[in-house]
Amino acid sequence: MTFGDKLRKLMKSRGIKAITLAQRMGVSCAYVSQLITGIRKPGRETLLKLSKSLEVPLDTLLTLESDASEKMFISRKVPVLDEAQIEAWGDCIDLDYPSLVAKSFEYATTDDPGAFYITTKGINSCGGLENCDLLLVEPNKPVNSGDTVFVWSSKTLSIRKMIIKENIIILMDEKQEPIVFTPDNQKQDLRYYRVSLCLKKL
Repeated sequence: MTFGDKLRKLMKSRGIKAITLAQRMGVSCAYVSQLITGIRKPGRETLLKLSKSLEVPLDTLLTLESDASEKMFISRKVPVLDEAQIEAWGDCIDLDYPSLVAKSFEYATTDDPGAFYITTKGINSCGGLENCDLLLVEPNKPVNSGDTVFVWSSKTLSIRKMIIKENIIILMDEKQEPIVFTPDNQKQDLRYYRVSLCLKKL
């Protein structure tokens, strides 16, 4: 997929036609058509205009330009949950909950519609990620052996490393006892979700 193909897809997702984009950028419709067809490659100034006109972060367009992946990821604002909101979410496990109660939002490049950030404050152990301000949780993504996971239970919140050996799941942490169970006898009040990103705010 070329930059032009991805740009067309991005325009479609934003509901913006070529003529509207051209007007916003202050360029001709032919120029936008050349970007879409691949006749022209965007320079720095064009990328900045596209970013402003499409109302997307510049890094989204740089991802498009690099053409590194066939799957298109759009950077968007996702909810940020603090300590009290995380505990409340754990009680109901409603994937719409984070966006309904969050008081702040941060950009994330993710295709998980339920993705949200959590603050590390109030989490008993962060699995070596204590220096992070925010952790991106993607609850709809599969969790594999070796992944970092956010663990919620009625007793504690923690960040652990998941190890899967044969039919046994081990949630490891250097500061606490490991949690060991099999998929068939998982504790009712225990849930875990993939942590995909550690964000240090400037």
